[in-house]
Amino acid sequence: MATVSAVIATFNRCAELRTALTRLRGQSLAVAEILVVDDGSTDGTGAMMRAEFPDARYVRLPENRGLIWARNFGFVNTTGDYVLSVDDDSWFVDDDGLARAVAHMEAHPDVAAAACNITTRDGLVYLPPGAAPFEVPWYVGCGHLLRRTAVEQTGLYLAEFYRQGEEKERCLRLYGAGWRVMALPDVMVHHHKSEKNRVPGLVRRFDHRNDLIREVARCPVRLLPWRFARVWAGNSWKNLRHGPRTTDLWVLTRLPEILRIGLKHRRPVDEAAYRHWLHLAATAAPGRVGDAPASGPLPTSPREVRGGWEGA
Repeated sequence: MATVSAVIATFNRCAELRTALTRLRGQSLAVAEILVVDDGSTDGTGAMMRAEFPDARYVRLPENRGLIWARNFGFVNTTGDYVLSVDDDSWFVDDDGLARAVAHMEAHPDVAAAACNITTRDGLVYLPPGAAPFEVPWYVGCGHLLRRTAVEQTGLYLAEFYRQGEEKERCLRLYGAGWRVMALPDVMVHHHKSEKNRVPGLVRRFDHRNDLIREVARCPVRLLPWRFARVWAGNSWKNLRHGPRTTDLWVLTRLPEILRIGLKHRRPVDEAAYRHWLHLAATAAPGRVGDAPASGPLPTSPREVRGGWEGA
């Protein structure tokens, strides 16, 4: 029987983490182990974990290493056939959500990752409700399930990303190795989107930086000049609309770092796999169904979902 390890990276969200763990315990499919990786919290998270969740493994890192490093740490220090990753402010909506995600992956051995449907407290829904499972170019980090053998084959996240964009880069590698990433629209994960540690300007800066690193590292050489320019222009346009407008200058000052990290990890994927990933990014990317006009119908198929194409 397949086993599931749950990994939750946390930083100064003690109350939210309590809710996430309580909801995880309520799943009809029990996880084999829970590992909480504390990225240097100072809000009493450790005391709460020892008092209320002694059955979970709790590791407090001596310093803040970033979300991506913490997720890598969690992966290599667990043993389940599948690794569930939810944020410290995220949880399954239905008690059988995890069971249904595992069942889908057990039935489809070529699926490396299952992307859950993310809902938020401000009414957004990221996948068309009621749709059948479909291929997507990436999953949303706050709610996904990974097949261990696929990650062991293709490698951990690039820790230099620190935060943001790691899901796209990993999924590009997975497609390059012949795996698939599937969206499960009826497996809902609620993302409470805690305001703690959430800095929108920082998010966009790392989105922009890491998208460029991804292209240097994975884009086939023939397409690299066009894609590097396209990703930069797409993110610049997004920053122009939503701010901060100084993001381009910030990224420009880090261009040597972007090239150094990208070239360090450069292993381009096959062009056919890369173009397939681009096609999915244009037609089936996890979008924000809740952004649809209130007067219009919600999308009912992947092609009607749009989200994040700029800079994809």
